[in-house]
Amino acid sequence: MENLQLRNLKKQLEALGREYVAELTKQLISADKVATGQLISSLDYEVLDTVNGLFLSIISEDYLINVDKGRRPGKRPPQKAIQKWIEARNIKFKKQTPNQTAFIIARSIGKKGIKPTNVLKKTQDAIFNNIQSLVSKGIQLDINEYLEKIFKT
Repeated sequence: MENLQLRNLKKQLEALGREYVAELTKQLISADKVATGQLISSLDYEVLDTVNGLFLSIISEDYLINVDKGRRPGKRPPQKAIQKWIEARNIKFKKQTPNQTAFIIARSIGKKGIKPTNVLKKTQDAIFNNIQSLVSKGIQLDINEYLEKIFKT
């Protein structure tokens, strides 16, 4: 007896990955989180075929989680990362070097934190209906192909 192949589901998950990355890009732009463009250009997806089934993995820079969930007051962010951001945004404080400006902003983030954007939840909400229909369509096509093979033999 042949195993159930999930070719159609994989195609649908790939379509879903493309849609997710496009919607997440839209949400990041809407939230004005495009200083250097590095985060958006890092967005990608991969459909993984594991022993437990197919999984859709979204790939991004590690700091997407900070953009999404924000940052509680406490530890300062890396000053070098802040300096890249202020240079990309052309932010200048009077009589301050870029390094001093980055220090001031990092200190402020350490004291006040950063508000969350919830871009991941907004992305999931925006494509929720498509998630259900694409996955259902892929599974249904795979099951139909499987049944056709069984009844032909």
